[in-house]
Amino acid sequence: MKKFLYLHLIVLMVISISAVCAQQNESNDQGEPDNKMLFAYQRNFARGSLSTKIQVLQDAASQERTGMGKLYMQAIRFYLDNFSTLREDPTAVELVKLASRLAGEAQYAPAASELWQLFQQSGDIGIKVAAVQSLGRLITPEDQMTGSLIEYLKVQNDKFREGQDVQLQVVAETINALARIGSTEAFPELFAAAHIGYPQQIEEIAAEALGSLEGDTGRMVMEVLEQGFPKEKLPALQWAMDQESLSKDEKGRIAQKALSEGLKRLGNQSRQNELRDLRYEAIRYLTELKWSEATQLVIENFDRTNVEVDRGITSQSTLLEAIACLGAMGTREAAVRLSLYLEVLNTYKENGQRVDEQVALAVINNLGILGDETAFDHLLYTMYLDYPRSVKQAAREVLSEFKQ
Repeated sequence: MKKFLYLHLIVLMVISISAVCAQQNESNDQGEPDNKMLFAYQRNFARGSLSTKIQVLQDAASQERTGMGKLYMQAIRFYLDNFSTLREDPTAVELVKLASRLAGEAQYAPAASELWQLFQQSGDIGIKVAAVQSLGRLITPEDQMTGSLIEYLKVQNDKFREGQDVQLQVVAETINALARIGSTEAFPELFAAAHIGYPQQIEEIAAEALGSLEGDTGRMVMEVLEQGFPKEKLPALQWAMDQESLSKDEKGRIAQKALSEGLKRLGNQSRQNELRDLRYEAIRYLTELKWSEATQLVIENFDRTNVEVDRGITSQSTLLEAIACLGAMGTREAAVRLSLYLEVLNTYKENGQRVDEQVALAVINNLGILGDETAFDHLLYTMYLDYPRSVKQAAREVLSEFKQ
């Protein structure tokens, strides 16, 4: 067995030396300057044992030699070319980890494809970490490998959601790499990583990565609202509303999109609950922003909330918020809908059915805020019904405003 390994290493040495010579000849043929120092290191790397190869790399790095990128890439290629033999060899693993790190520190971009191949092929956490750290230094947002890294993070996020094991250290370093690269296309997966339940350290890394991205923040949030999992949509809305860099109009459009998504009927009961929470939160922001462009969605939310209160799905306070949002819209459509609802309440009261005093007051007060006389007849009729004094007084005050 020892004889076999000895022969195998000799063969590898011969192949490596031949590759170095060929590389030098190719460089000379292309008119590149002859870097004798680099070639000396490459030749010593090729002829040395695994431990010697490590020493060669360490020496090249410790002497702060410039232009050693080809040496580091040679070491990575050596490991990849002999992967089946060296994959579990501890010395070989240390060798390729060192080479990967040095390639990144040397900013040697041509090594990126080898590093990506290494990242994909190896199952060793240390190797994957070293490879992805250097990839973060070497590739740009436009590189195809950036898209591949984003897809890798997406797969890990999906696995984690499903309860499968993932290499958390590799996930963390992938997030760091994407932050360094600065691709805005990574926003949805970085946002997911910050909110799907990873350990706190990873959530913090992902949150910091989000803050480092430069680009159209509104568009990135919209993408999460449209394509993200229901559990991620509410944090995306809240995150966006906290961003001082976003204008009122941008926040209005985001809150409107969140309400639209929250009104969808998708998935199981758990997802429906998450979408309902998103809807209620969007209503609060739309009320604050007085974003009238969302009027039709706000009306739809009011209708659905009414049903949910009747079925005991949500509390009356949610209905009061839905009414307040209609009042904040400042549109005739909102006034018409509240007027029709007041007519329904009047019919209930006329037939001896119970009408909640707080709900009646909210409807009347928000009709006053809207100031649309379409509600005049229904407000006047309120005065003839057996409402509490507070409700009649509120109706009287709104009517007096109409007469002025």
